Amino acid sequence: MSEFLDLEAQDGIRMPWNVIPGTREDALSCVVPISAIYTPLKQVPDIPVLPYSPLRCRMCRSILNPFSIVDYVAKIWVCPFCFQRNHFPQHYSSISESNLPAELFPQYTTVEYISTAETGPVVPPVFMFVVDTCMIEEEIGYLKSALAQVVELLPDNSLVGFITFGTYVQVHELGFGLLPKSYVFKGTKEVTKDEMLDQMCFFAGKRKPTTGVIAGTRDGLSSESIARFLLPASECNRRIAKGPLACSS
Repeated sequence: MSEFLDLEAQDGIRMPWNVIPGTREDALSCVVPISAIYTPLKQVPDIPVLPYSPLRCRMCRSILNPFSIVDYVAKIWVCPFCFQRNHFPQHYSSISESNLPAELFPQYTTVEYISTAETGPVVPPVFMFVVDTCMIEEEIGYLKSALAQVVELLPDNSLVGFITFGTYVQVHELGFGLLPKSYVFKGTKEVTKDEMLDQMCFFAGKRKPTTGVIAGTRDGLSSESIARFLLPASECNRRIAKGPLACSS
């Protein structure tokens, strides 16, 4: 048990299960869902800082890490999330079992990368609040107050987004300042990623990528479409009462 506690202290992450189900039947029989509690701003002493850009999976965009499967002869690594086979770029040509890049060291499960010309400018931290609004009106008032306090504590350059869920799931367009505006999805209906992208007009009049993860401007999303849903923390508090928690049920 101490091993898992040490990992929690090192990475700021806690999971309800120490072993992920190996079959569909095992997964369906789990009473407690597979999830993770993550502390993104956890202060990690002596965290390794790597002076180059991360190597990403070409399918799901996850980053090369100690849990990746590496073929040192073929110079290929297998993503542990989507199992996509990825070729190492030329500057990894000297990789071997005795000559590992830092991101493959077993003890380096959390690292930081220095922004480079290749990765582009530093992206501000994004905090997406997913709020359960199934509560009495008095509790909604306490929730508004608590959220306002949390937003005040966020870094000044943070971006904030809101999703609320009750009978319906609402994705709030905080960037639309004239009046509260949200995209509503019925909680009992399963919606695909493509249907959500279409309904929320992310690619209106533009060609949508057919494969891979759509996670930002490099995947075809415009800065304007992202700004519709993410608001600077400094401008967020005055919108909380009028928007996300005023029109939820």
